[in-house]
Amino acid sequence: MKSNHNKHVIFLGEVKFPYGLASVQRMTLMAKSLIYNNVKATVIIRKGSWNSGEHMNFKYEGNFEGIEYMYTSKETHKPNGFLKRNLQKIKGAYGEFTYLRKLKKQGGISMAVLSNRKVLHIIRYLFFAAYFDFPIVLNFVEMASAMQHRNSFAQKINDYINDKWMLRFFDGALPISDKLKQYYHEASPSKPNMKLPVICDFEKFKVNKTPSEKYFLYCGSISYREVIDFIIDAYKSISGDENIKLYMIVSGGSETETARFANDINAQFNTQPVQIFSNIPYDELVQLYTNAIALLIPLRNTVQDSSRFPHKIGEYLATANPVITTNIGEIKTYFEDGVTALVANGYDKITFAEKMKFVLENPEKAIEIGKNGHRLGLAELDYKTLGNKLVDFISLWPKEQLH
Repeated sequence: MKSNHNKHVIFLGEVKFPYGLASVQRMTLMAKSLIYNNVKATVIIRKGSWNSGEHMNFKYEGNFEGIEYMYTSKETHKPNGFLKRNLQKIKGAYGEFTYLRKLKKQGGISMAVLSNRKVLHIIRYLFFAAYFDFPIVLNFVEMASAMQHRNSFAQKINDYINDKWMLRFFDGALPISDKLKQYYHEASPSKPNMKLPVICDFEKFKVNKTPSEKYFLYCGSISYREVIDFIIDAYKSISGDENIKLYMIVSGGSETETARFANDINAQFNTQPVQIFSNIPYDELVQLYTNAIALLIPLRNTVQDSSRFPHKIGEYLATANPVITTNIGEIKTYFEDGVTALVANGYDKITFAEKMKFVLENPEKAIEIGKNGHRLGLAELDYKTLGNKLVDFISLWPKEQLH
């Protein structure tokens, strides 16, 4: 193990640490990968975002799985009322400044990794990096300007400025895909950038299957209705008597929206074979993944999907169940159809349904494919493996900004 005790990496710009969704999990696993390689990691959160009643005993400062963290507003929950919420934001921003000053005096900051993509926040973090003299790199996971659900005028302006100009001001980047790596290189050819793919903690998926009905499973945002409809149509063509079920874990909707969504979906069938889950504990999510006969993630032939590498692919692989996907973006880089995953040739409902049907007709081969995918993921995507690459990336700067 390398001697990296003098290195200290901080993570900025996220909220809801450590129980947030994919972006928070990626940040957390980056931090864990560094700790595994004897690098100190600290997560700094500006404001509380949990609703009253959520995670009530979680302190604003402490250590989570070896990761030091600080909520600089000294509150982990979102206050009621417009004025209180905005006062908390101001308090948190000032707290970031004073906490960074403290860390700089105590031992230095080797590098900051920023996940936030809002222009006003980026400007503040770039100022902090310049003032305290530490390199700041972008956690580059999406081409925001190509995301279809970000359609408000303000969002479009923000994303355009980000993707065209703001990323040039960073000292480097950690793109999640080849497409984003190339994009950043063309925008900032003199700046370091290292592809950091999906990260997963494979240990957390070492659970046994439990008795269950047979089902395919999809996990994603309720805002991706086009993708959900694609899966529903593919499922319809192979469901027959509806004995094989379809489970969907959806995020991003209210209870009312999720209930309406479930009713709309099952109205298309005779026996309500589609089961919807939302806001479930992580251990329940892991069990649902583990019990599935196959895990679904169709990617579309769009700039958005060819640029990203969904976090749940790593989690899918960790279960050792077969993954059914489409030959788009990073899928081409990592997977071989019929060997490490079942890969439909393009975003086509018929060919995707054929892969689902293959699982039903060839269960032993499907299990073998799932195990091969697990071995691939463990070798390429496990946080312990990727930590060495991150340490090497930090060392690209000839002089670490240590006190």
